[in-house]
Amino acid sequence: MRNGLYVFATCCRVSLHLHNTHFVGSGKGGGDNSRNAARKAPLAGQACNVPEALEKEGASCGCALDFHGIFLHYSLMKRRAKTADNPILVVDDNPLVTTLIAGILSQAGYAVAMAASGEEALERLKTLVPDLILLDIEMPGLSGIETCRIIKKDARTAEIHVLFVTASNSKEDIVAGFAAGAQDYIVKPSTREELLARVRAHLALCKTQQELKASRARYRKLSFLDDLTGLFNTRYLYQTLERHLERYPDRPVAASFLDIDSFKQVVDGHGHLNGSRAIAELAGVIKLLLPRGCYGVSYGGDEFVLVLPGRDVRAGSRLVRKISEVIAASRFLTAHGFDLGLTVSCGVAAYPENARNMVDLLGTADHALFEAKWLGKNRVVAYGEIQADGGHVPAFLPLDRRRAAPSAQGALPEADPGHSPKR
Repeated sequence: MRNGLYVFATCCRVSLHLHNTHFVGSGKGGGDNSRNAARKAPLAGQACNVPEALEKEGASCGCALDFHGIFLHYSLMKRRAKTADNPILVVDDNPLVTTLIAGILSQAGYAVAMAASGEEALERLKTLVPDLILLDIEMPGLSGIETCRIIKKDARTAEIHVLFVTASNSKEDIVAGFAAGAQDYIVKPSTREELLARVRAHLALCKTQQELKASRARYRKLSFLDDLTGLFNTRYLYQTLERHLERYPDRPVAASFLDIDSFKQVVDGHGHLNGSRAIAELAGVIKLLLPRGCYGVSYGGDEFVLVLPGRDVRAGSRLVRKISEVIAASRFLTAHGFDLGLTVSCGVAAYPENARNMVDLLGTADHALFEAKWLGKNRVVAYGEIQADGGHVPAFLPLDRRRAAPSAQGALPEADPGHSPKR
């Protein structure tokens, strides 16, 4: 008889939950007078999967409640639409609340993960990155407030929106929740419509924020790239190379200037558009051959700079020579009906062998390029290989660097202002 009354009372409570606007009580056979029962009142007006907690309660009193039958008509809802890529994590120490909220979200088309405590939620977040977290405030052990603080301190989870689900209307609790990093709160008892409206709003906001973040990263990357070649631009070169030398003053870095030989003839013979296409194709060859950690820079028109961290002038020269040989063996503009061959002249220098800072490094590499041009193009010249008998010291090189330029006979001759190599 007692079991029969328990079953009747439980079924009445389920019926009230399903048909009333708000859920009354805790879903257990006892009274609702305690603050804990009010605090743990689930959200109302929802359609959900079978509450496993209620099934267990029925079994515990020796009854065979057919909850599948009770909830059957609520499973025949309109077709679910996929609305989120990652699950929504529901955290509450009351399994009835967790199951009912999960039912609402599941029927609306969301994937759901559940945790019964703050500690379990943090453990799950080590392998799970939910789109949203619905978090109870008052839980034994780690409270919702403290759980939220920990979530927001972790860089991996800090941007996940947290919504507190609470029976408390206390301003102190609400303020404490926002101070812990929560984005919103839902007061229990609530309605299915309000829960889903807040979930949809925050998921949309999260998506917008992620898109904005991706756009910022994309535009930042584009601000350092050359439109034509896809290589980095000079802004990136100056900022990154100088920062690298300051951060790693004891590590070698080779730099090389590359210049396409007789490029004016290419433009005169094939037009400016095809000239630009040839530059872009040659840049593609460079990108394919650069090892990891090295990068190329479009220095303007038909000139490029290669930055080769971890390489001295000898290792840098070997790599640049390999690149120049592949370029010389390649054919360009074939997709546009031409069979164009190109060669490059290259100058190589290295820090700290030939330079004291970034300006010196680029200046000595450019000096070596002038020497390569001077010697007949289509070659690689390292700064230390410049010889006095054929050397040419460009006027742009500082006087002390001109005097210190390597020479087999001592000092290099003065530059002839009326004689300059044709690039």
